[in-house]
Amino acid sequence: MIHASAPGKIVLWGEYAVLAGAPAGVMALSNRATIRMAPSPDEHWHFHSEGFVTEPARCPSDQLPSNPQSTFVRLILARWGYRSLAECANPLSITADSSAFFAAGEKLGLGSSAAVCAATYCALCELTQHSALLSDVMALHRDWQGGKGSGLDVASAWHGGLIHFQQGKAVPADWPTDLFWQVVWSGNSAKTTDHITHFERWRDGADNTPLNDLAMLSNEICKQGPNLSLLTDYCQTLKALDEAAILNIFTQEHSRLGKLAAALGVLYKPCGAGGGDIGIAFSEDPQAIAAFRQQAAANGFLPLDLEMATDGVAFEQRQ
Repeated sequence: MIHASAPGKIVLWGEYAVLAGAPAGVMALSNRATIRMAPSPDEHWHFHSEGFVTEPARCPSDQLPSNPQSTFVRLILARWGYRSLAECANPLSITADSSAFFAAGEKLGLGSSAAVCAATYCALCELTQHSALLSDVMALHRDWQGGKGSGLDVASAWHGGLIHFQQGKAVPADWPTDLFWQVVWSGNSAKTTDHITHFERWRDGADNTPLNDLAMLSNEICKQGPNLSLLTDYCQTLKALDEAAILNIFTQEHSRLGKLAAALGVLYKPCGAGGGDIGIAFSEDPQAIAAFRQQAAANGFLPLDLEMATDGVAFEQRQ
């Protein structure tokens, strides 16, 4: 049996600025997607998913699969030149488990597709003795997204920890020990690619000053390291970009969470392309973070029990 896993992620700063060439700060999180491969009970390949709910499917060995549960298997094998599953291995049962990226059936916005893609790629590299390359899996995920996105989510899943990501390259970074944080789900799932498409249209025909200001701050945070002063300036500049480009980053839910945080002396910012998903609170006082967590839960939001994942994509083989 083959097991591979990869962590989730959160963009701490640099959303949209990274698309303009600036560095982004991305943290890998302790929720992980796993891929399990075991011998098939018959002559077919079997595909099952958990978290992302679909009906189980099967595929004969003389084809490449076409069902939703096997999307990344098909893309990876086709990229490597395989024309059928039989060229890869004997029939397998493959389970993709991304349940740690969902709550009550809703996607949380923690990078599930990048984690599943990276874990699937790792497992198939081991199965077929291919060399694992970050550039390869980044290109695969970008193709799956229709050519959109920076690749920061895949790089985070690959490396783990905190990275500074810029123009396809990731550099490991340290998180300050005196800055505490809490991730919260806003209650609404969002589709990243739709917001990126809207952003690109705005960028092509508008005054890019808010974006340039955001890029400058992203650079400064990476140089100095994150602190409350810089993150506060960044959050305000992100809001200016949101208003200029109408990206819906600061939704009603995120605005409510921001007010709850401010009343406790805590900084809160949305994380993601817009429309919902997750946000994060920062404070130098762990008790203030604990109080924010309680207030968020009391107001119907979902604080997530997450830590930074020090390990990125990982392979494990069991007999």
